[in-house]
Amino acid sequence: MKIAILGAVNIKHMTLISHYLDNIDFNKHEVDIIHIDKYGIDEKVDRVKTHKFNIEINSKWSLLMKAIKYYQFKPFAEKIIKDNEYDLIIVWGTYTGHLFSRFLIKNYDNKYILNIRDYFYENNKIIYFLLKRLIKHSYFVTLSSEGFYKFLPSSNKYKVIYSINKKITDEANMRNGIKQDPPIRISFIGNIRFLDVNKAFITNLKNDSRFILKYFGTGSQPLKEYCVEENISNVVFRDGFDVKETAALLDETDIINNIYGNNNIALNTALSIRLYYSIFLNIPILTSTNTFTAELAKKLELGYEIDPKNMTNIGDEIYQWYHSLNMLEIKKRTNLEKEKIQEHNEDFYLSFKRMLNNEGL
Repeated sequence: MKIAILGAVNIKHMTLISHYLDNIDFNKHEVDIIHIDKYGIDEKVDRVKTHKFNIEINSKWSLLMKAIKYYQFKPFAEKIIKDNEYDLIIVWGTYTGHLFSRFLIKNYDNKYILNIRDYFYENNKIIYFLLKRLIKHSYFVTLSSEGFYKFLPSSNKYKVIYSINKKITDEANMRNGIKQDPPIRISFIGNIRFLDVNKAFITNLKNDSRFILKYFGTGSQPLKEYCVEENISNVVFRDGFDVKETAALLDETDIINNIYGNNNIALNTALSIRLYYSIFLNIPILTSTNTFTAELAKKLELGYEIDPKNMTNIGDEIYQWYHSLNMLEIKKRTNLEKEKIQEHNEDFYLSFKRMLNNEGL
C-alpha cells in the first residue's frame, strides 16, 4: 500500500506522528510525507520520502494574506498525490482537511484518515457543516482528546489517541519522591505562547529563591527580554531544541509548567502532551483552571490549578502544595491511568493495522 501523510505544517509540528509511523510495516508499505516548510529547514524521517513546499509567512500579515500563502500549497500537493496514486492519505489537522476537502471527497472517498488535534472554528455553522461532510467521507477520524466531542459533529468514526510519547518517557527518569530542598525547578517545555500569562507567572515568582523557572522552546525571546528589563534573575531560557533532548530536559524538572489561558474552547478541551509526561513520570504539573487537562490532573492528585488572571501569592501556594504531595498514593493512581492509556492506544493500533492489511476495522 502507498500511503501519504498530508499536512499544511512542518513535520516537527506533526505532533506524535509516531503513533502512525511506528505501526506501519515498511516492508509492506511505502510512506511519503507532503508538507509545508515555513522555517527553511530539511526534516528527515527514517524510511520516508518527503515532499516539502516552502512558504514565507510574516506574523504581521492579515489572516487573509496568510491563508492565500497556504493555499499555494494545494496545487503542489494535489499534483504529487495524482502522480503517485496513493492508496491512503492521512490528513494532518482540520485546516489541512478543509484545504483539500473537495479533492479528498472526490478522489479519496473512504480512503483517508482525518487527524484532529485542535479546535478550528467549529462554532461557525459553515465550518461545522463542511467538517461534518469531511468526517462522513473519511475512513475514520482520530482525536487527541475526548474534550473535542463538545464541539465536533456526532459520528461513530472517532478514535481517540492519547498523546503519549513512549520513547521520551522510557528515557526520562521516573519520580519516586519530591525534592525537599529549594530551589524547585519549574519547567515549560515546548513552543512558548501566551506571553502575557507567562509574564504574570514570572512576575509573581520574581527572584523567589525557592524557585527556578525554566523555559525550553521556541518563542522565548520576548520573555527573556522582559526578565532583563525587570532584573529578574531566577529564570533561565533555552531556544528551540531537538525532540530527542526532551527526556533530558524533563530530568531537569521538578514541576511541569502547563499554564495557558482558559475560557477558550480550544484550550479548555485539549489534553496537553505535558500531562502525559506528568502521568508517566510522576512529575507534578501546574494547570490552568477550568480546562480538561486540569480536570484529569486533579483527579490523579498530580496537578495544581492556577487561575491565569489571578496569580497573587502563588509562590506560597505552589511551595506548600508541592511539599504536601503523597507520591506513593499518586503513583498508585498514575499506574492505573497508564494501563488505561496504553490499552486504549493498543486498540487503535490494532484497528489501524487491520485497515492497512485490508481486514476492516
